[in-house]
Amino acid sequence: YLYLRTQGMQNRIKMRHDATWAVRNYLTENGFWEVETPTLIKSAPEGARDYLVPSRVNPGRFYALPQSPQLYKQILMAGGTDRYYQIARCYRDEDARGDRQPEFTQIDLEMSFASRDDVLEMVEGMMVRTFKDVLDVEIPTPFPRLSWQEAMEKYGSDKPDLRFDMSFQDFAPFVPSSEFGVFKSVLESGGAVKAMVVPGAAAAYSRKKISELEETAKSRGAKGLAWMKVSSEGLDGGVSKFYSDQASAIKETLGAEEGDLILLMGSDWKTAVTSLGAVRVKLGADLELTNPKDFKFCWVIDFPLFEKNEESGEWEPAHHMFSMPQERFLETMEENPGEVLGDLYDMVLNGNELASGSVRIHDPAIQSRVFNIVGFPEEEAEERFGFLLEAFRYGAPPHAGLAVGFDRMVMVMTGMETIRDVIAFPKNTQGISPMDNSPSAVDAEQLADLNLALIKEDEEGKD
Repeated sequence: YLYLRTQGMQNRIKMRHDATWAVRNYLTENGFWEVETPTLIKSAPEGARDYLVPSRVNPGRFYALPQSPQLYKQILMAGGTDRYYQIARCYRDEDARGDRQPEFTQIDLEMSFASRDDVLEMVEGMMVRTFKDVLDVEIPTPFPRLSWQEAMEKYGSDKPDLRFDMSFQDFAPFVPSSEFGVFKSVLESGGAVKAMVVPGAAAAYSRKKISELEETAKSRGAKGLAWMKVSSEGLDGGVSKFYSDQASAIKETLGAEEGDLILLMGSDWKTAVTSLGAVRVKLGADLELTNPKDFKFCWVIDFPLFEKNEESGEWEPAHHMFSMPQERFLETMEENPGEVLGDLYDMVLNGNELASGSVRIHDPAIQSRVFNIVGFPEEEAEERFGFLLEAFRYGAPPHAGLAVGFDRMVMVMTGMETIRDVIAFPKNTQGISPMDNSPSAVDAEQLADLNLALIKEDEEGKD
């Protein structure tokens, strides 16, 4: 409570209030109804573990706290609600990592008879209104749109920070006629070789500083990071001796000029782009290219609908099981699920995934096919999601929606680096509340009322 008295925290709480007010005004003016969905619901995990709540009056049965209002808002669409929104509290029982909170707030919305473009246009307007009302900042529209493939190819991330460029280019054409065997082997095995030009950084980056960039790349699975510098005489340092005879062509193709640093990454495609993407993020911070008062939005679209589990070899939903496949894949999606793109979209701001959404499946036959592809048994689907599937059988309109991470949005607006700084009573990284020291033990009488017993571990850690 002493921290709450600080002027900075007071300002951030006020800004959070102002942002909520701007969102509510905008959505209400655009025909949305604010509907509260239940917070004691059926357990249907969406990736993370549910927080479970035992029922005293129904011994042996449990509610779950919602990870999102996903299923209920789709039922609202089936029930005739045209446009819904909610400033929703959500809960996920995740292991402690990074800047996560076990309970968080999202701006949840859904629209009947809406396409992807309808949702994107509506949400862009909401961002324009919110940033203008709260910060007096003009946000240009429409937001740039990148396919998932394009975002990964150019920036090595599906949440690219567009406050600076430094996009990747294909270095493969220069590999065959060089004597650098490492990159040749990469291409022969079906991998990729990517180049990133860092303008004016040649003098500032010594071998030691480049080795720090290499460690960043290695943390993402890369085996190393090749480099060379552009000088008045051509290319110098690093692997330049292997490409000296192609110096002019390399400079022209990459748009590199004297004083630039060229970083090269060769590996399997995923490792090549993601590791170089991590290096790009580090450079953006090190070179002070990420002004917190510069707001650069974009949409990332056309995500893969399915991804293969590397351990089991089974197909899994890349996001969740209720996203619509793009129409051109409907007839053949069972033949090669890895090629199927979904009607999915993420809104990104300054390298932060701010929102995620999709056009939803509203046809029970298509939903059943998706369940089959990901190996989700029909009996279990009926047990966990039967209430939603039954609503679809009675007829549901085409609908689409999205959820905005409200805490993260306010964090970016205030220039903070953690969402804990924009939440009045945050949990720490262990999920503990420093204010009241929850979660806490409860007495035996409370447990007895709930027909629960604790299993204590012995000294060896066995039950």
